[in-house]
Amino acid sequence: MRPSLKCSFATVFVCSCLFFISLGNQAFAQKNTLNRGFSISPDLAATGEELASQKSLWVLETVFKPMRMVRMDLTNPQTGKKEKTLVWYLVYKCVLRPIERPNSTNEFTPENAEVSPPGPPLFVPEITLITNDNGQQKIYPNQILPEAEQIINQRERYQFKNAVDIIGELPPETPTDSKDEKAIYGVCLWTGIDPGTDYFTVLFSGLTNGYKKVEGPDGKTITLRKTLVQQYWRPGDEFGQQEQEFRPKGKPYWVYLPDDPQVAAKMKKELNMEEKPAS
Repeated sequence: MRPSLKCSFATVFVCSCLFFISLGNQAFAQKNTLNRGFSISPDLAATGEELASQKSLWVLETVFKPMRMVRMDLTNPQTGKKEKTLVWYLVYKCVLRPIERPNSTNEFTPENAEVSPPGPPLFVPEITLITNDNGQQKIYPNQILPEAEQIINQRERYQFKNAVDIIGELPPETPTDSKDEKAIYGVCLWTGIDPGTDYFTVLFSGLTNGYKKVEGPDGKTITLRKTLVQQYWRPGDEFGQQEQEFRPKGKPYWVYLPDDPQVAAKMKKELNMEEKPAS
């Protein structure tokens, strides 16, 4: 074979490789742009039993970015002076997907007593962080700190809404294969968390109107809400805290818990959901 012909084949081969590599990079970039770093999500939105028992059930598909922390200068409301404050925060994205429902039910299909679930058909998130160390639990409600939220939005390069500003009607449904997501974006944050915390959990309610009526310890009927749970562990200490220490323990999962965070935390512990290091 003539040298010029060999050179031509080599040139075509190299150009072809570069072309396919370019296509792969573009596909990866498009996927990464769509995900925007939201990499943590539960596996299942609703079971067939839940869909059969609650005709009006809706569940928001929710994905999170990793838990993060940042030190920032925040104004002390008592002194009016700026103080270095360590903020833990979590940003999330919610999308309403169509739900395929069972065509029929039978005599063994449980049904909730009410025709409509209690509460308005609105997105009203309630986020609680619970630390679990040495057999003791501490509960930290999500805080509303506009000054901190502005810094977080600049860091994340997006305008996330706090748990009050985000309250509103559900977004329109987005088909699973659609690239044009009608999503809502939120941020939850906490300050003053015990720096020695190793194990903690985030309880996220309001992502669905799923509920159950059950008999309580006193024989009275109580309402449990479908709640998303994400466990974490942090193999660091109180000195030199870094956000790289946050490690999710498995994927988020759904459980039914009471509305009251204190009761939910106690029930969570009784259900043997105590945090342990991931293997």
